[in-house]
Amino acid sequence: MNLRTNGMRAATMAAVVGALLAGAAPAWAQRWGRPRPPRAGACFYQNANFGGDYFCVQAGDEYDVMPESLNDRISSIRLFGDASVVVYRDPSFRGRSTRFTDDIDNLQLENWNDTISSLEVRLDFSRVTRDEAEEIVRRAYLNVLRREPDAGARGWVDRVLRDRWSQSDVERELRKSPEYRNRPPQ
Repeated sequence: MNLRTNGMRAATMAAVVGALLAGAAPAWAQRWGRPRPPRAGACFYQNANFGGDYFCVQAGDEYDVMPESLNDRISSIRLFGDASVVVYRDPSFRGRSTRFTDDIDNLQLENWNDTISSLEVRLDFSRVTRDEAEEIVRRAYLNVLRREPDAGARGWVDRVLRDRWSQSDVERELRKSPEYRNRPPQ
């Protein structure tokens, strides 16, 4: 084989690997663009009045650290489905925070323009009934502790109703419990 054939093979292999890596980019590798809005989630815009490029996040996803190209560069937010957004001034969900349940066409009017460093997009459970909240907690108990909830689960139901916690929020907290940490291996 000659050097030209080996060079072409190497270039082809590099292109294939590059394409595979680009297609498998993790969520944190988000970039500005014009993606399709989610059914339930939020889109974050570079400019006020939903102008310029934007990126979108599904309900249930979060950024504890915004990618460098997106950090402190959001000027408006559009919500889709039953989503709400909690934004934080600092990385790791720290510093000043605010929850938005409606579109915000100009974050400057809310004193949040170009200052968001971490965010959470959640389903808005404001319409969740007590029965639905109890079922969310029941599923979390079954998934994490492998048992039905007891009387102590009422506090979790209240968190679902009052703080709009999702099943994953309850599961995360149950994994911190002594019962979970001290359970026998399965």
